[in-house]
Amino acid sequence: MTRMLTTITLVLCLGVSSFAAFEEETVLLYLFDEEVADKATDLSEFENHGEVTDAEWTKDGKRGGALIFDGASSLIEVPHHDSLHAGSDEVTIEAWFKPAKFPNGYPSIARKGLVGDSGWGLDTPGGSVRGFIYNAPGDFAVAQGETIMKLDTWHHLAMVYNGKEVRVYLDGELDGKVDRGGDLHRNQASVWIGARQNSHWLHGTLDELRILNIALTQKQIQEDMVEGVGLAVEVTGKLTTTWGRIKSEVYR
Repeated sequence: MTRMLTTITLVLCLGVSSFAAFEEETVLLYLFDEEVADKATDLSEFENHGEVTDAEWTKDGKRGGALIFDGASSLIEVPHHDSLHAGSDEVTIEAWFKPAKFPNGYPSIARKGLVGDSGWGLDTPGGSVRGFIYNAPGDFAVAQGETIMKLDTWHHLAMVYNGKEVRVYLDGELDGKVDRGGDLHRNQASVWIGARQNSHWLHGTLDELRILNIALTQKQIQEDMVEGVGLAVEVTGKLTTTWGRIKSEVYR
């Protein structure tokens, strides 16, 4: 038992060193590990909690719990906060997603604002990955992925803007990019998760959604796929989720 607890402690410490660089850069982190009714709890220091509508919690996520979106009315609305402008010219959105169907339109993983006056976003038209940024109202750049996801299969999705280009990744591999420079458009809009306000509904299960105000590298995205983003909670002083997740892995 002593040896096992020592192992847990070492894993915890390694997690701190691995993710400490992202403590201040994480502006939204939803793990969905605890059952939700009408509120999604943000584990970043900014507490960008969201209002949940018609989404169902499940314990069968990619890691721990997750949230099921029904493709008809499920969404999360996150009120505007200055932190959600992300970086002036950098942003990363990443999440695990298991699609149940591929609805028409542009089902949203997360987007800041609506068409014409948006800031950034990651969505899934036709089962592919699409990332976009706006530099000003109506002035946008889109990176369209080429690969179609498999239904009922967990996929890791990521969108990165590094001030030079927009990139989208599927399962850790670069799937599309487009050149673009400049600062991100700032607005006062909500962040919409699972829909474009009241349309373009996401149909599937979402887990480990994180938004950062920096541009992650491909290697860092791949590390998040393997290690998970749950250990990032520890560096904000919220040990409960991290400790519980590690114990569940060790004692499984």
